Amino acid sequence: MTRYPGRSTGIGERPPLPNVLPVPASLGTPITEPTAVALRQVVFGQCPSMIRSEFFSRGPGMVFREAEQQLAYGLTFIGGDMTPMARSVLMIVQAQILKTLLFETDPARILKSRRDPLEPTMTIQKEALVAAVSEIIWRAGSGQGILCLPSKSLVHLPESPQFNQDGVTEKLQLVPFAKWDELVTVLRRYIYIFQEEPGPAVLLLLYSAVLSRGLDRVNEDLMGRAANFSGLAHRSHLVNFKGSISNSVLCLLMTGRATQFLHNGVQYRGDEDNASIAETGLLIRSPLGLLLWMGNEEKTQATNLGSRLKTPIFPIWLVICCDQSGLLFCLDRALMRDYRNEYNFQLHYYTSSHFQTGDTILNVCTRGFDDTESEIPLSTLDKIIRTKWSGARVNWNGIVPYL
Repeated sequence: MTRYPGRSTGIGERPPLPNVLPVPASLGTPITEPTAVALRQVVFGQCPSMIRSEFFSRGPGMVFREAEQQLAYGLTFIGGDMTPMARSVLMIVQAQILKTLLFETDPARILKSRRDPLEPTMTIQKEALVAAVSEIIWRAGSGQGILCLPSKSLVHLPESPQFNQDGVTEKLQLVPFAKWDELVTVLRRYIYIFQEEPGPAVLLLLYSAVLSRGLDRVNEDLMGRAANFSGLAHRSHLVNFKGSISNSVLCLLMTGRATQFLHNGVQYRGDEDNASIAETGLLIRSPLGLLLWMGNEEKTQATNLGSRLKTPIFPIWLVICCDQSGLLFCLDRALMRDYRNEYNFQLHYYTSSHFQTGDTILNVCTRGFDDTESEIPLSTLDKIIRTKWSGARVNWNGIVPYL
């Protein structure tokens, strides 16, 4: 097994993009100034505002590793300017790709003729990426979607006192969809835009999810029910200027709702001097999971991460360690169906870093181990795994722990 870290990237030459077609003016409708201003305000907090290129035209693209090789399922970030927020967004896309490759059963949504789901061909890589982006948008829209695509040559909005150009927003075509198949067909044609490196992939996905959810509903999600009880007129937004990881962005892309709270259901916060304020977290079990480590146990517990994210429908977890992102996933969906399967199982860990040149497979044991090993220092990833499986022992299979 190739060890981590290593010198070889394992990425290979990026394949040419076939049938690259510009986005025609007839596709969808041009963005209007009121929509552009509201969109920038919801995402970045204000408009006009200062522009950071890594949030717009110089962000990372959704680029796969070399097809039909080890780690061919993985996106790798080799270009563009990277913020913690951008990395976490792309790792959510990576989680959706793995869900498609490992657990998708509808032959109309992915090609099934493959030898190993973790070593897909170029065609399957593309289909998995299309399915992943489509599902994020479709889930945010609750059975409909709006896809944001930038025109290469047309600028729909001039500079004004209300709006300053950023290189992307003023060029957007907004394409609504009421049918899943139509969204997939159009996205398949223009998926190359999301693969441009550097490019606007992260922003386009976030804009599409916000508009699919609806600007008003995203604003309600961001405030929870606090505004209804406290009467406060405060504003909130998805991404701060530093590009730190946002709970609201994670929840929007993973569950379709942009709540900032990670607990189950509705909880009330208040004391004898203040009226109780309702804070709405996860209302249903998430398709994808989330595990956190904030530097120590006290700060981690303070995030109040609930079981609807810790125990997702599919055994795929976005792992956040302070401002670093990775993925844990299991090849066996039965892990989430029967607690007895959680006694002894395997997890794969993927970071998207080009330094990772081989599989990292962890053996996790929650029963029958020797307690005399309790004094052995734990790696950070071990601690993260224990936030889901208390007291678990992790065998790195000869790899020196790197998180």
